[in-house]
Amino acid sequence: MNTNETSTSDTVAEALFNDTNVDPGMTPSNHCIDIRAYLWQTKHDLTLHPLPIAILATIYTIIVVVGVTGNLLVVMSVVRFKALQSVRNMFIVSLSISDIFVAIVSGSVTPITAFSKVWLFGAPLCHFLPLLQGTALSFSTLTLTAIAIDRYILICHPTKEPIRKDQALKMIIFNISISVGLSVPLFMKQELVQYRNFCGEYCTENWGPDAYLRSIYGTVVFVIQFVIPLITITFCYASISIKLRRGVFVRGSQKELMSEARRQLTQRRLRTNRMLIIMTATFALSWLPAVGFNFLRDYSALPRIINDQDYLFGIIFHCISMT
Repeated sequence: MNTNETSTSDTVAEALFNDTNVDPGMTPSNHCIDIRAYLWQTKHDLTLHPLPIAILATIYTIIVVVGVTGNLLVVMSVVRFKALQSVRNMFIVSLSISDIFVAIVSGSVTPITAFSKVWLFGAPLCHFLPLLQGTALSFSTLTLTAIAIDRYILICHPTKEPIRKDQALKMIIFNISISVGLSVPLFMKQELVQYRNFCGEYCTENWGPDAYLRSIYGTVVFVIQFVIPLITITFCYASISIKLRRGVFVRGSQKELMSEARRQLTQRRLRTNRMLIIMTATFALSWLPAVGFNFLRDYSALPRIINDQDYLFGIIFHCISMT
């Protein structure tokens, strides 16, 4: 499953392999064929129209500026104020740093590649950018899982020792290691290629005779990257909500015994829990269209309406994921 910047080039590659009815009249016979002209003639690709390009470019610019600025403020606040340097905020800072990278890289490389249809960033970045992008996405989901586990231990099992800062650092390093490991196949299978008669270079996944492994790899990544983390997060926050609400909705005699400080703490934890649930749900819902698109494409199972304009839907889904 390709969750990185080269997905547009992969789609181009599939089009070139699957459709050999190229009109020689699109370009002089002694010149290479412009892939943009080819796609406009064969697919009427709407990402070649000036209006969608202008709209999407504007949206990407806003997302990048807001994303980088907001996450930088989070990092600077935690670094500056010692009172904010909790275990939970260590995870949030690492998540913000990852989001800054995703905003800068995905907010520039992806739309440029989607609109130009060719790879403009050289062979080294063809290998490294998919690796880094895949690592950042996996790290984000694993970090959200770590935050949920930290809250679960703190609230549902108060007698257990909470996660210490040194343990949190080890968890962050572990999450990075797992994320890199999941993304290494992207690094190994990416290659910069040229296609006969077509202009430009294309960064695409090449699984050779083991093409079926791409679908298997995509399924494994999907399960580890999304299914398991979301199940874990759902369990943790559901358990926390039940635990906290039991502390709020108590009988009258018990409520009188509960101190005002205890009630305020419970209410504060409920608000924090709601905020973290919203943050996780927003992340999951924003990435679901892009992940689902790539997952279904790996199995050639895209609905026809999406497959006919796969470039447009691909870039729209990616834009949603950037929010």
